[in-house]
Amino acid sequence: MQTTDHIMELAGHRQEDFSVCMGCKVCASVCTINDLDIDMNPQEFLLKLFMGEEIKADNPLVRYCTSCYRCASACPWQIRIPEVVRAVKESLGIEARFEKAFKKSLDIWGRVYEPFVVIMSAPDLLMGGYIKFLPKWMEYAGFHFPHKVKRIRTSHTLKKGSSSKEGRS
Repeated sequence: MQTTDHIMELAGHRQEDFSVCMGCKVCASVCTINDLDIDMNPQEFLLKLFMGEEIKADNPLVRYCTSCYRCASACPWQIRIPEVVRAVKESLGIEARFEKAFKKSLDIWGRVYEPFVVIMSAPDLLMGGYIKFLPKWMEYAGFHFPHKVKRIRTSHTLKKGSSSKEGRS
């Protein structure tokens, strides 16, 4: 059974830290989940939690939150909702495929490699009916694949390189 106090403890916050919410819904306007045509309002999520309503595993914010912190950076009070979402997930014993891919990317490359995360998350994304977003993802992934950079050689570089070769012979 999840309680607000337990979730706040997991999130590392007090309930009072979130009581400054003005209900402006700026968080909903910038939420990445809403970019995927899922109607989600992070402010409603907090309200449900504080009213003592049970948050289930099928809640869109619990299922799809990427912890991008767009909501927190847009919030006039800098309320950090992703930390509460992570605490709810932990209390429910949920770790999404996206989170697993994110962590594995950090383990392998020491950073987040977006194409890897998208590929590893693909089964969840495709089963959820997000195939219509595939062209947009591929455009994004294509931009982030490593590209060879052509080196521009100046006449100074060529002269410097040729004289050092002559000196070694």
